[in-house]
Amino acid sequence: MSENFQHVAHTRDVPPGKLLRVIIGEHALMLANVEGGIYATDDMCTHEDASLSTGALKGDCVSCPLHGSRFNVRTGEPMEEPADVPLRTWKVRVDGDKILIAID
Repeated sequence: MSENFQHVAHTRDVPPGKLLRVIIGEHALMLANVEGGIYATDDMCTHEDASLSTGALKGDCVSCPLHGSRFNVRTGEPMEEPADVPLRTWKVRVDGDKILIAID
């Protein structure tokens, strides 16, 4: 099955160290810029329904604004409780200044 990539933002929309919430269909995703690399995960914390894009990005980890759970934005893995379920990650492609996400 071939991957279908969809344009969701421009690189200028997510400067290094910043987060951005984007919507693709019914999915809310969080884009994170870690040292120039763009990563995409689901935007909702797996512990409580809180938007991670309103949290803080430190290095490659985002902190949930509600209870402080931390997730690695590269892998989706929870790094600190209370969350213990990983975030779904999405494939990202950067084409010029366009950020594209693989849609299945």
